[in-house]
Amino acid sequence: MPISIKATKNTRTGIRGVQRYGDMYRWRVDAVRFRSLTGQDPTPPFIARLNERVSGCVDSLGFHTIEDAGDDLCRFLKAMTGGAFEY
Repeated sequence: MPISIKATKNTRTGIRGVQRYGDMYRWRVDAVRFRSLTGQDPTPPFIARLNERVSGCVDSLGFHTIEDAGDDLCRFLKAMTGGAFEY
């Protein structure tokens, strides 16, 4: 069953985890947001990726559309958890 990451009304972009930076969109996930998006504690693959970052966040490159950023976030979460995600 897909897990929805659709945002609540308090986010600017409409997809939780995806943010707008100038003309581009990107996603950013830390341990707290990982729990919020997936409903589970950070997995070993995610912790390994997180430990590679000085910022304490795993973030994406820039995307021209919010849909591309959302799709990439769903692919990332699937790779980290094995679950299916959609927005």
